[in-house]
Amino acid sequence: MRVEKYIFVGNRRFVLEEMQSSGLKIVKVIVVKGSHLEKDLQNGLLQDLKNIEFIVNKSELLEIIRDTEFDFLISNGCPYILPIDDLPTAKYINIHPSCLPDLRGVDPVIGAVLCDREAGASCHIMDRGIDTGQIVSQVRIPMTDDLDVTLLYQLSFIAERQAFAVALSRNFKPAFSQVEKSDLVYYTRRLEDRQITFFEPNKIILRKIRAFSNRSAGCEFMIKGCIIKVYSAHVIRNTYLSKILEKFEDCVIALSFENSIVFKKDGQALRFGNLVYPIGFRLSEGDLLI
Repeated sequence: MRVEKYIFVGNRRFVLEEMQSSGLKIVKVIVVKGSHLEKDLQNGLLQDLKNIEFIVNKSELLEIIRDTEFDFLISNGCPYILPIDDLPTAKYINIHPSCLPDLRGVDPVIGAVLCDREAGASCHIMDRGIDTGQIVSQVRIPMTDDLDVTLLYQLSFIAERQAFAVALSRNFKPAFSQVEKSDLVYYTRRLEDRQITFFEPNKIILRKIRAFSNRSAGCEFMIKGCIIKVYSAHVIRNTYLSKILEKFEDCVIALSFENSIVFKKDGQALRFGNLVYPIGFRLSEGDLLI
């Protein structure tokens, strides 16, 4: 009996781990240089992998694909659009961290938090479009206001692995086609999405900070010509604090301590935490944020 051959290409390990645990014959592992997957390999994760190749551009990727004999190509975090019609005949499968067709784009996990959309993972057939092919399986993650992007990324990785496992059990037979709707979100991060002006509604400010809470990003606001980074924000409902804030105008800092500030805005007490200040600068009680 013929054993089907698989190529994996991507930037994270979780679907690849599922392929290993399923006993698939992986003839090539194509790793995006500088990715989390490369770091995991360097740290000794994913033992017993063979035929690993690292790529830095699309040309390298296409050359490896054309020089490899395979039946399935599994893409998970591949940054390049594959020209399916010009590649060897095979099944091309992608695992995307959203419930397609919603949240296509480069940053769907951030988009789910920022736009308050249902998150999840989709395993789909690759076609000529970008994330447009028939869906084989989906795993859904409901969005709640206690999820920030760092936690949602971890949940999405688990969902991607689950979606792949279900798709494999179906032999990658499509379950349904994507249906275009008028309210779908396409999201790729923009610099302005990380900027806090204090003219936004509180719920938008909180979503922004939750969406960019990872260490490599953070939201930012400007005061006195200095840019402050903020990585966490919460509404505080303590009644004692509410009485203290009564004598302060909106967006005037009432408390400044360690790396946090507390202020009132639109009838709510907000705490910004994990602030990162420029060297030699601190916010003080009485400072106006707007």
